[in-house]
Amino acid sequence: MSNLPSELIEEFDPVRFDLASGDLVKVSLGLFWCKVTESERAMGVKPFQYLAIRFYSNEDSQPRRIQQIHELRHGKDFEYRHCSKIWRWLIGHSESRGRFNHENTDDFLTLFESVIDRIASEDEDMLEHLARLPEFTLPSAFDHIDDSIFTDQSDPEPK
Repeated sequence: MSNLPSELIEEFDPVRFDLASGDLVKVSLGLFWCKVTESERAMGVKPFQYLAIRFYSNEDSQPRRIQQIHELRHGKDFEYRHCSKIWRWLIGHSESRGRFNHENTDDFLTLFESVIDRIASEDEDMLEHLARLPEFTLPSAFDHIDDSIFTDQSDPEPK
């Protein structure tokens, strides 16, 4: 489920551009509804909205219609606080000649995901880094004595 209220989510216009192969790419960022099957609905699962970046392309489609090919989800693949930086990079890339360096959509997606990783790594502060370490989230992993530092000579026998 999305933990972001919809009124906090900034509007991002879809970005469209073509690649060197002539394929059209469209990237959208926004709230999307999850798809619930009839069996899930019978078990009481209700549709919910989530924040995602969706990629559409007409590559490898029969009537050359644009179709969804990939999705990155908030909280799993990117953080909301990075959306403005990601979108600024995307708009700049779509307006530059760099978009013609991609022979296919997979090339573009690989670059896009590496840009998201770079933005996230530049933005991570020390508290977030420490929170990811297991010693701080699992006290049992932290509260142990490493007896490999002791030798027989460090603990003399009592007289």
